Amino acid sequence: MDGFAFPVEVLRTNRKKSASIRLDGDLVKVSVPMSLSDTRIRDLVTRKTSWIKKKLKEQSELPLIKPKEYVSGETFPYLGKNYRLKVVKGDMPSIKLRNGYLIATVPESSSGTQEEVRVLLETWYRSHAEVRLQDKSERLAKVVGVTPNSISVQSYKSRWGSCSIKGDLTFNWKIILAPHRIVDYVVVHELCHLLEHNHSPRFWKSVERHVPEWRDCRNWLKGFPVQF
Repeated sequence: MDGFAFPVEVLRTNRKKSASIRLDGDLVKVSVPMSLSDTRIRDLVTRKTSWIKKKLKEQSELPLIKPKEYVSGETFPYLGKNYRLKVVKGDMPSIKLRNGYLIATVPESSSGTQEEVRVLLETWYRSHAEVRLQDKSERLAKVVGVTPNSISVQSYKSRWGSCSIKGDLTFNWKIILAPHRIVDYVVVHELCHLLEHNHSPRFWKSVERHVPEWRDCRNWLKGFPVQF
């Protein structure tokens, strides 16, 4: 959408009953119901321009986070604890968590590039996320009193989980980097969507029943700079 001092992308969907605005880097994304007119969308963005500029300024002032290097000595979190990476040569490529180290074994014949190590690490994280999130979802589903249809992991850029109308739960595998209490909050959040498929007061009451400190968890996630 043109005419603003910042780029605006409009996302129309049948799943939205009201409009929402969020920032994705320097891009302002406006999610709206299919029926909302361009005029009303433009009015919404105009009304929110001061808030958007303030958030863009705050974002520009954040310190740059140094990209991870996939070399010995770099640290990577797993369930809230940091582990130092150690890259070694061996027969079979693998990742093992041992004595406070994430040991990445690359084949003797391999050059052991950072990309190879990154792929090994991501595969390891994904497999552990599948097991942990399956276990947590099954355990917490009994507490919440629901039964999800399926549980899986994917890679999302701007969300930690989702719940489909059919009851399929999907989690961002990167949540496995966060502490247990944060992972539990995300799982409970999605499980509660099986009771209320919205973010109504009733939904948040359901979340609070099982995670009283949900606001702290949500705020923690907002400042969680997931880089991988």
